[in-house]
Formats: sequence, structure tokens, C-alpha cells
Amino acid sequence: YQYRTMDGFWQSSRRTINDAYVDGLSITHGNPRKHLWTLAVGNSELTSHLEVRCPKDTDPFNFTRVPDFVGNNFYCEAGYETTHEKRTAWEDPLWDGQQCVSSTAQSCSGYSWFHSDIASSQEDIEVRWCGDQVRSDEDFYTDLLEIWVL
Repeated sequence: YQYRTMDGFWQSSRRTINDAYVDGLSITHGNPRKHLWTLAVGNSELTSHLEVRCPKDTDPFNFTRVPDFVGNNFYCEAGYETTHEKRTAWEDPLWDGQQCVSSTAQSCSGYSWFHSDIASSQEDIEVRWCGDQVRSDEDFYTDLLEIWVL
């Protein structure tokens, strides 16, 4: 669930996998870290501020903000439709594919499950809750996260 002014991938193109490169969840494995998936939180679905909304297929500018190491392995959604508010968006859970008005394959293509093939490994999977500002200004709450390794 989104709280206030999340920024998605804002200013992420100059950050590394070891930084808080997204407002959202970073899922990696190994040491050094190797990217598996990112769950990003955009500012709002229809914000006019391109730098803080979820990247759209129809707007190449937005994809310039996604770090190269992420590629297309991300899912992005916002809890607010038109503008962020000073409250938690309890009515629209993040990354569920519902109430999502963006036009990106990565952002609104259904549920946020993902599949990543990696070589057989004993490496740990790491999930980091990332943000670039203080929690009183922006935050997100996670109700459930499942990771299945097959």
C-alpha cells in the first residue's frame, strides 16, 4: 500500500544495484548482488510529472530512468490514480494488476508474479525495501510477499 509521494525509478539511472535505486522492493541474489526483479511504486497513475510515474511503453523518456541492470524485469504500480495524497491508499493494493491505468507491459499486465531463470545455485535471495526519502514523507506497506523457488 502506498503512503504519499513515492517516486518509482526517479534518479535511478545513476545508481547501482547496491543503492536504494527504486522506491519499492529490490529482489536480488548472490554476492555481489545480481538482479532478479524489482517491484516499483510510482507517484500516481496519471501524474503529469513523468520523472516520478511508472514507465510507459509509449513514452521512451520514462525508460531512460530504469537502471540497465533492471532491464525489463520490473513491475510498477501506484496506489493513487490522479495525484498523491497525504494518506495511505488502502483502497488500491500495489502490484495486484487492479485499478491500474498505465499502458506498460511491465506495469499493468496482470499480477506481479515473475519468473526468472538462473543457474543452479546455493546463493541467498535478498529482498530489500528501498526508498530515497524519510518514511514520514513517503513509504509503502507490504501485506504479503511470497517467493517460490522451484
